[in-house]
Amino acid sequence: MAIRERASLFNRYSVPRVGTVRPFRTYYLIMEGTNTEPTYFKLLEMELIKRRIRNNISLVYLERTQNDRGSNTPRQLYNFLREFQKQKDDDGVYLMVFDRDSYKNHFNPKKSYLDFLKSVRHSNVRMIITSPCFEIWLLLHLDNSYQEFIEPNKKNIFRNDRISPAYTYVSKMVRDIFGFNPKSNIPEDFLKNLNIAMKQSSQLTSDPKKMATELGENISDFIREISYDQRY
Repeated sequence: MAIRERASLFNRYSVPRVGTVRPFRTYYLIMEGTNTEPTYFKLLEMELIKRRIRNNISLVYLERTQNDRGSNTPRQLYNFLREFQKQKDDDGVYLMVFDRDSYKNHFNPKKSYLDFLKSVRHSNVRMIITSPCFEIWLLLHLDNSYQEFIEPNKKNIFRNDRISPAYTYVSKMVRDIFGFNPKSNIPEDFLKNLNIAMKQSSQLTSDPKKMATELGENISDFIREISYDQRY
């Protein structure tokens, strides 16, 4: 099999509480990135634990095996996930995390991206997408970042050209604004500003189809879903 499980239990209860919470639910995630996205999601778990959110779920990260480590196109990830899905006998939720930017070097990036979305629309694999890349979501963690940094630079952000061997336009913005390289590190206290990012997310589209021509993300939708606390 091309991928393997790496479970991260996110269950708030030490004993079953029948009738008080929804049934234990498992989310299986495969990610295009191998550094930024996995680091962020693990910090997200820690942040939700700090907030004492009780949602009785499990996040399971799916890692590509050594032989398939470089196979990270959306189509390859989708095929890996579907293959994995066939081996499971549960009602888990299957998700892919990838950038619209994955298609920017195609002859017709917009068409290639939309063609992929169309080809998977009837599957039960859900798409977590950022446009142009995951760093657009990181930028939202600074108060007023949409007005001060994103809105004035929309065209350059959407293009997200590579400006050096180490940085694209947006990853350099993150480095310049926050002081860290998101490809290698995200500070442990970064998600203290999660509420700011969630609030500012309304400034971007969350519609994957619209992300073909607009800045956007639907990470915020996923976070709202897993942050739902049955006590309230």
